[in-house]
Amino acid sequence: MAAVAGTVGVVAVIGAGGWAWQGWLAQGPQASEVLPGDTLAYVGIDLDPPGGQKIEAYQTLKRFPSLAKHLGLKSQDDLRRSLLDQVTAESGCDLGYDDLADWAGDRAALAVVPQDDPEPVAVLQVDDPAKARTGLDKAVATCGDEVGYALGDGWAVLARTEEVARQVVADGGRAHLGDDADFQELTSAAGDAGVLTLYAAPEAGRALLDAVEEHPFLSLFVSTPFGLSTDPVDALMAFSSFASIGTRAVAEVEAELSPEEKRFWKRMENYDELSPAEQDQLTEEMAEFYEKQMPEDADLLPDDELPEISEEEIMEDFAVPVPDDVRRQLEDFAGLGGVARFDDGALEIEVVADPLLTGNTSRYDGTDALTALSPLPDDAALAFGGGFGDDWAKRTITDGPLSFGQEPDELLADFEKATGLTPDDLEDLGGDTIAFVAGPGFEKALSFEDDAGDAPIAARITGDATKVEAALEKVRAALGGKDVLPSARAGDAVVVGADRAFVEQVAKASGTTLGDSDRFAKAVPDADRALTITYVDFDEGDWVSQLTDGDVSPADLAPLDTAGITVTAAEGERQRVVIRVAFDD
Repeated sequence: MAAVAGTVGVVAVIGAGGWAWQGWLAQGPQASEVLPGDTLAYVGIDLDPPGGQKIEAYQTLKRFPSLAKHLGLKSQDDLRRSLLDQVTAESGCDLGYDDLADWAGDRAALAVVPQDDPEPVAVLQVDDPAKARTGLDKAVATCGDEVGYALGDGWAVLARTEEVARQVVADGGRAHLGDDADFQELTSAAGDAGVLTLYAAPEAGRALLDAVEEHPFLSLFVSTPFGLSTDPVDALMAFSSFASIGTRAVAEVEAELSPEEKRFWKRMENYDELSPAEQDQLTEEMAEFYEKQMPEDADLLPDDELPEISEEEIMEDFAVPVPDDVRRQLEDFAGLGGVARFDDGALEIEVVADPLLTGNTSRYDGTDALTALSPLPDDAALAFGGGFGDDWAKRTITDGPLSFGQEPDELLADFEKATGLTPDDLEDLGGDTIAFVAGPGFEKALSFEDDAGDAPIAARITGDATKVEAALEKVRAALGGKDVLPSARAGDAVVVGADRAFVEQVAKASGTTLGDSDRFAKAVPDADRALTITYVDFDEGDWVSQLTDGDVSPADLAPLDTAGITVTAAEGERQRVVIRVAFDD
């Protein structure tokens, strides 16, 4: 009998513990339960997330003295007050934390919903509907712009007009976002719940293209990279694109210059070598020349009589063709799901989406990122690595960050003129895997005041070393200069960089490496399955404070330890991006 009683007691304790654990992990009602099922985009915030993340969030923010002071953090409740005050301060309404405290819950969201046009809305959890109505009536009356609201079951929807808000509540009552199959699949794929939930519906890609057709200037943002790219190859391609654009622009201008103008600009090339008197003479001659070119009947209107041009008309001058590959990717967009959470003393953001939005295209394939990075020295301040896929070079050139819808043949010709490389040469140069590394002091490469020739920046390339070095010779010939891009062999790898001493240091790979580092392993979970890895060490050198130019205090930089971004293959053609920022103990 005692044994039975004891067993019952143990079962009761286990049961009670199970219920407590479920409560600890439960997320509670979310704003997705009031929004329509066809919502295009959603950002939900949870100020009382499951699993003790509220405590971790508070403890993390307290590590940064200036931020804690700015937010007025003395307790966990202060976090809620500060965040709400920060949001409402920009609303243009007489609404603050004290107006919300009596009726608002811990959850809110911003979303874009489809009506006649896509409509941005905000959603707030409501604990007391009567107090919510009183508070919102007061706030809406003080808003500078037209704002309306509607109350649903436990939620308040704020929108451009009351009609829009009521429609959101009605549509959400028929079928809400929380039950949508795409929403469930994508947000679940992003892992455990956290303080922030992100979602973009598959229909969002088509909606964005529709917006570009209605407002052509938006094409500028669609045609440039808007994913999360940390790949140095993109920066190098942008540099070559700028060089190509500059070369082409100079050629076009020179072709239209008269012989006299060409003589003027030839003299301008040596302007700094002229005496002050010669400079003044050249300036006067050019002013006199161009004044004569002005039509005699030119009628310059005073500023107050100039015709008014709308901002949208000005912006439309910047419209560019949407590249075909970007258009196809938006038309075939499969959606995005993401979660931001606090996990084991780190801030983690996990996103599952198409390569278009994860910032990692088909340039990289396989799981070679860890292999590429492991031999690098463990005092790396920044590192990036991955293994190239087939035919990556031509796609990189023709679909590059500054292609702006140009014809592929023109882009290929411009690239070869700027770098001396064909697509095949570029593939040879990249090898099979590539890893970029920047050591402490690399920030001098970003300064116009310092000589970047000895900056500790290098790339380690594995593959056919003979082909790598042959392609490298073509780049050296295009760049010119003495001892440009020194390189060194490291077994089957070639290391190339700006500074010979740093290149040889990386090639020797003596001492501990990133592959041996526990801090590296903590920053990049699932590294063995990664397509690409980006690694940041905030403690190597003084580069962070130098790049922030003293705007951030040493006390606020001190808690930062490492950061990592891993990109892995997800279900279908989607990719998973995990951004993890770790803090010092």
